[in-house]
Amino acid sequence: MQLPSRRARQRLLNEAFERGIAHFDVARMYGLGMAEAELGRFVAGRRREQVTIATKFGIDPGSPRMARLQAPARFALARVPALRTALKRRGEGPREPRRYDAGGARASLETSLRELGTDYVDVLFVHDPGRGDQVDLEGIGELCEELVERGAVRAWGLSGDPDPCVDFAAGGFGSVLQVRDEILAPIADSPALPPRFGFGVLAEALPRIQGHLAEPERRRRWSAATGRDCGSAEVLASLLLADALERNRGGGVLVATTRPERLAAPAALAGRVAAGNEEPGLSAFRECVRADFGIPGS
Repeated sequence: MQLPSRRARQRLLNEAFERGIAHFDVARMYGLGMAEAELGRFVAGRRREQVTIATKFGIDPGSPRMARLQAPARFALARVPALRTALKRRGEGPREPRRYDAGGARASLETSLRELGTDYVDVLFVHDPGRGDQVDLEGIGELCEELVERGAVRAWGLSGDPDPCVDFAAGGFGSVLQVRDEILAPIADSPALPPRFGFGVLAEALPRIQGHLAEPERRRRWSAATGRDCGSAEVLASLLLADALERNRGGGVLVATTRPERLAAPAALAGRVAAGNEEPGLSAFRECVRADFGIPGS
């Protein structure tokens, strides 16, 4: 929804699909409530059975009238980086506690199905619950099992930061987990956890590692160890994605972009990992990360 036109958004989705990317992750609040309808236009007809869709409930998308201002607002923010940074910091501050319950989940899913133009979603997530939120685990669990029996939902679980999602999932809540999971803060494997999707693979790790490698001697050491140009953002991104895919072979990794030309590399990488071919230099890259950042088991 950061793209300014429907034509551009549909082109991006089609390029992903043509590259073999068949899982699409949205939420009731994405695009201020408009993202699901955009995806629904794309998967209408023959494509629905060829893709899986995950959506989420629990965060209010805000006013529909505000949604129509997204494109001009994003254009303005792109021209004023200081304003964009200030708004981001403001959004990262303390928030009001949210309530997650069965009634809200049911109403949100009904809206999602209507917007997506489908009669089922493959995964329904509780969206980013926090420690201070009121989460009716029992009521939501009973509803989701009912929705699975009806066929309105294929699977359900939690999506958000590991704390507290991992704890809830380890306690038996849900059949899918979707959490922030990257090389500098990896999710520990546990038989108590369900299959998962990882996200945020590049968001923090890539700029931190790039900053670390701004020092020439470190960059030379990492490049010599991996046999790759670790001064290249593309190389680092490929290694970070490969690490996430390798660590989570029973699940998947979410990627995001507004640029169709950037879809080829992760799609090809996923194919290589699925075929059992390790990304060149990955083992050495993990050792460099472990040694320089003190990350156990990287």
